[in-house]
Amino acid sequence: MNTETGGDAVQRLKARAEELGFDAVRITTAAAPGHSEHARSWLQAGMHGEMSYLLNRAALRAAPLDHESLLAGTRSVVMVALSYHPSDRTTAIPESASGQGNAEPSEPHLRSLSPRGVVARYARGEDYHQIFREKLKAFARWITETWPGEKARGMADSGPVRERELAARAGIGWQGKHTNLISLDLGNWFFLGTLLTTLPLPPDAPVENHCGTCTRCLTACPTGALVAPMTLDSRRCISYLTIELKGAIPLELRPLMGARIFGCDDCLAACPWNERAQAGRETRLAALDEDRGSPDLLQWLALTETDETFQGKFTGTALLRPGRIGLRRNICVALGNVGRDESIPALTEVIQTDPSDLVREHADWAVKEIRTRQDLR
Repeated sequence: MNTETGGDAVQRLKARAEELGFDAVRITTAAAPGHSEHARSWLQAGMHGEMSYLLNRAALRAAPLDHESLLAGTRSVVMVALSYHPSDRTTAIPESASGQGNAEPSEPHLRSLSPRGVVARYARGEDYHQIFREKLKAFARWITETWPGEKARGMADSGPVRERELAARAGIGWQGKHTNLISLDLGNWFFLGTLLTTLPLPPDAPVENHCGTCTRCLTACPTGALVAPMTLDSRRCISYLTIELKGAIPLELRPLMGARIFGCDDCLAACPWNERAQAGRETRLAALDEDRGSPDLLQWLALTETDETFQGKFTGTALLRPGRIGLRRNICVALGNVGRDESIPALTEVIQTDPSDLVREHADWAVKEIRTRQDLR
């Protein structure tokens, strides 16, 4: 065993994490995560939808973390958090994001504004994967240089590990009824990263669950995807529908999506622990421009017309994930839900010219939705 383990090593490690810009760092063991039976039942029920990687690698996710496919000889797991909570501390969701936001504004001057969409808060800045990889790589290199002979490997959404369960065991926070981690210091607005190391370190203790009888996150979900506390049916989740799902969005769920075109913050925003959350320090996670959180839908419809314009606008951001076809599909649904007459010409052009059958079908649905609203006026 290295002569500098225990409290001194932990103190140095946590100080280095602070220098690298992480907002929280805690340590747990390499033991297998808990909740494996719940995870198995969830997969058997098909609630993972088309995310086949969760099923294919389920055994690895349930195993101890010292196996060769991750890092052989892992003795400690360092969990880190990176906050994207904005300094203005706002948590409100634009009205057009909700299922009630489809009506046309009553004031004439508002009716002239372009229809707006909603992008989940985490995707408004630079791609967090790249930022996390950069920091974790530096962290791992520092460990191997500080303690020669030891190994380290960092991961951010890139390995078969159950980050939220490990982070809860390490004491960064607790898993709320919406399945996400909640921190007394960071609220809901943070990413998790995992760093495996052969360095033996004493684990931190978990923290108490502070959800109590609160069910705000469960009732906030627009599509009823939170079917029970700690049980998310991904097939109904707007984040899944707008990012992971590659095919057609189910007809019955489209009206419930409102103007959301990438992800959904509703269950996170509803949590009262956000009220005391500290602002994040990583400026690259802040919105790249003022309109990134509430984009002009017709403008973004034009920007997704070709792969070249799509790549030019969204390279370096998480908005690349659904691809041109997926994001354009989502924009069409949002335009149908917002229900503005001036969207019909652009949607009609999509129907006539887009090479994707999937996009054309969603554009056609949107036009029919808008005209149905016209008939009801």
